[in-house]
Amino acid sequence: MKRISPFILFISFALATTACIPDIVGRNPSENSGPAPTPQPVGKILSSFNPIQGTNYLMAGVVSAPASRDSSFNPLEWINNSGYSSYSSGTYNYVFFNLETETYKRLLPTNEYVIYQTSGFPAFQYDPANPEKTAPPVEWWLFSIVKKDTNKDGYLDFKDKLTISLSDVSGGGYTELVENVDAVLGQVYKDSSAMFIMYNAGQKNYIAKINLSTREVLTTTEMDLGEDVK
Repeated sequence: MKRISPFILFISFALATTACIPDIVGRNPSENSGPAPTPQPVGKILSSFNPIQGTNYLMAGVVSAPASRDSSFNPLEWINNSGYSSYSSGTYNYVFFNLETETYKRLLPTNEYVIYQTSGFPAFQYDPANPEKTAPPVEWWLFSIVKKDTNKDGYLDFKDKLTISLSDVSGGGYTELVENVDAVLGQVYKDSSAMFIMYNAGQKNYIAKINLSTREVLTTTEMDLGEDVK
């Protein structure tokens, strides 16, 4: 029987391996004909309730499980630490309890969204000349909410489009103000009647003026910063 040259065996193996490489490491994800990943259900629990300073309300979060129900999760802890603003990827709703009426309410009608950012206004401004100054009571909550997996990666997170929403301190009067936002660039509380939101959407930058009493967008101004600024 004629023996096969080891050199020929080596060349045959190399050619076979090279032919397989595109299927192993060179496949373009865009060539995948399968459906986009579907966000998976997340187990959720209700956190402990915490008082909202200067009001008759307590506030708790509907958060990812497993998580502790004790004070280790406090949706208001950031009031004194970061100027009434909190970023989160594991908060799906808030629940408010009214001590005066002894009733509770949910902020959102569903627990399927992600509340990415929560800001309370008027915000606390530290004054070094008056270090004992206390934070003013929250009157308004501003939320950045992820409602859909807009980039089709199977997750609801900061990479998706945001909806900017407003409610009063009790969680009442929830109103969606601006949709399809790519990034929130600033939030400025002018006075009890107005605030401004700076944001980026569709590679353009905007300033929206909000009437707090009516929960309406009064004006939206596109910032002309030059064609090279997105």
